[in-house]
Amino acid sequence: MRLYDIEIEPLLQSQYTWPSLLLLVVLGFSILHQPKSANENIDVPIVGSEQSWIARLRFFSDTRKVLDKGYSKYKNGVFKLSGHDMVILPTKFVDELRNVPEDELSSIKANTDVSRFDFSLQAPLLTENITQNFQGVYSAISILTESNLHSRVLQTRLTPKLGPLIPIIREELEYSMTQELPEFHEEWESVEAFGLIIRLVSRVSSRLFVGDDLCRNMTWLNASRGYTENAFKSIILLRVFPQWMKRYVAEFVPYVWMVRYHLYRAKTVLEPLIAKRRTEQAASTLVRDEKFDNLLQLMDDAATGIDARPDKLAARTLVLTLASLHTTSMAACQALFQMCEHPEYIPELREEVQVVEEDHGWRKTTLTKLRKLDSFVKESQRVRPPSLLGFKRAFLKQRTLSDGTCIPKGAHTLMAIQPHQHEDPSIPDPEVFDGLRYYRMRQQEGHANRHQFATTDPYTLHFGHGKYACPGRFLASNVIKLTLGRLLLDFASAFLLAKVARKTFGRMNTSFPIRLVKWSLGCERVRDFEMTFSKIDSVAHYLKRIYIH
Repeated sequence: MRLYDIEIEPLLQSQYTWPSLLLLVVLGFSILHQPKSANENIDVPIVGSEQSWIARLRFFSDTRKVLDKGYSKYKNGVFKLSGHDMVILPTKFVDELRNVPEDELSSIKANTDVSRFDFSLQAPLLTENITQNFQGVYSAISILTESNLHSRVLQTRLTPKLGPLIPIIREELEYSMTQELPEFHEEWESVEAFGLIIRLVSRVSSRLFVGDDLCRNMTWLNASRGYTENAFKSIILLRVFPQWMKRYVAEFVPYVWMVRYHLYRAKTVLEPLIAKRRTEQAASTLVRDEKFDNLLQLMDDAATGIDARPDKLAARTLVLTLASLHTTSMAACQALFQMCEHPEYIPELREEVQVVEEDHGWRKTTLTKLRKLDSFVKESQRVRPPSLLGFKRAFLKQRTLSDGTCIPKGAHTLMAIQPHQHEDPSIPDPEVFDGLRYYRMRQQEGHANRHQFATTDPYTLHFGHGKYACPGRFLASNVIKLTLGRLLLDFASAFLLAKVARKTFGRMNTSFPIRLVKWSLGCERVRDFEMTFSKIDSVAHYLKRIYIH
């Protein structure tokens, strides 16, 4: 049998032909039967190419340039980035949208949803939310959409008890320092700054999340760290692919495999602990911490229905470590880098920590008195933000905005929070790093409780704003100040090189501190710089380096 002078009989007899044809038919069916995304129904300007693959690669390679181009042209209107992937709303809608109920406008679904349909609503959601969400199905974060159990517990049980938590955090931090810092055989020792901060924060978070009977268990610590690392790698990689392809690509991605593995390992230690605590509670023999029950125990107390299943509680607890490690570690590490770049601030910050510690000890009221350090961390986040875009929302109902723009049901939107923050009228020189900027602003009459790292306003949206702002930001603020305070008191720090070169390498909204390392004859040569966004392997393997004495 011949077709266009090609002998096809041998091809039809090949053992690989029919499976290959079947695969092509399945892929073709998947492509042709993709429902149109709600974002495509919004008629607004598109910055760059309308072809999703081209636009997505362009956005991946130079996010800031693409964003700045769109913001400079359309900052007071609605526009799209990366084809139809992202609908960018102007920040004038912050106050209009910040307290809209979750069943109408959902930040959780905007961050975690990757499915074609919200089956609870029997309605299509965004089909090409490539660059913004956390790939919930493949990173296991989708469990957060099942209920608001974690938010309720954080807001009602954890945040009100931040005072009693300070000694617990301090105690675990002291122990973590002994475990994670190297032995100093020389006057100076090199340390991976981001890696060190991640390990310290993971240990402290574990004490608060699972309690003292498991927080130092290396199986759990390795699972939580490994999960966070591989979840981010999976998220970054899968964002590049169109929605229909992800389900196939994910099965061949080692990072996705490792997410599943670390989730399994976490369950092997958490589920027996949950069962043990429930047995002891039923027998009235459970010993509870008088100051603070860990987050796992608090969620177990509050959980009902499917949320109370041990596997669900274990998965939710592990996923929350990602949110905790990401925001806290990034902010602490960037502040540490800024101290190395601007060492003139270190004596003043160290003096503040010394005075406050000597006069008041480490309590919640102590941390509120660290106004200079709080200002320094907030300014570090302003100039080196964790993300360029934020205030993500999934529209679960059609809504007409105040300017007449109709946002259909199922659309996902964002705001350009980093460019917007640079237009804050209270900041006259936004391009200049001023570590005490917010300290001076708080000295103005009536501003004593404003301009803090954990507070939000229409120009500071990294934690969101309004009723659904990040519920763990106050805890994160305390952990950051405790960690940096300890480093300031006990160590001197400097970059390996006297001059730090900054270079933009490729980015997609998220910031990661990184390093490049070259080995030669057993000696380590390090070139330090920072990327606004790190490509796949850079997240874990390229970490910025400092000296700590």
